[in-house]
Amino acid sequence: METALGVERAFAIAAAHPAVHGVALGEADLRADLGVREDAGLDWSRSRVIVAARAAGLAPPPQSVHPDIRDLDALAVSCARGRALGFLGRAAIHPRQLPVIESAFLPTEREIEEAETIVKAAMAQEGAQALADGRFIDAAVVAAAQRTLSLARRT
Repeated sequence: METALGVERAFAIAAAHPAVHGVALGEADLRADLGVREDAGLDWSRSRVIVAARAAGLAPPPQSVHPDIRDLDALAVSCARGRALGFLGRAAIHPRQLPVIESAFLPTEREIEEAETIVKAAMAQEGAQALADGRFIDAAVVAAAQRTLSLARRT
């Protein structure tokens, strides 16, 4: 989706046909259409597309390209923000960006350990429960932990 109208119709586009397997933002074009200068000006549009994709039963979308192929630190910061919003992966325009993107979107060792703890607890006892450290887990938390482990195993 590269225009304001595309973002407004995000769910209709995501759910338009069974052959649609994913959606994404074209942020450079959307910036131009909206007159956005700061990165934060796209956060609502980003969230809208993520929610539309998930509501339509699609995978979380990849984040749009980072246009500065030399500033890998800014890419890492942007990827971390995108991951926090719900993106899964990112399009790249140069091979040097790939290690930064991969590192940003793969689970950390701590996230993997936490996911393993949650899944083990769920296997030992069905239903909602509180872990020894006080965290509450239920089916949604277990599903998220399983996704984390699945993503970690893809490497």
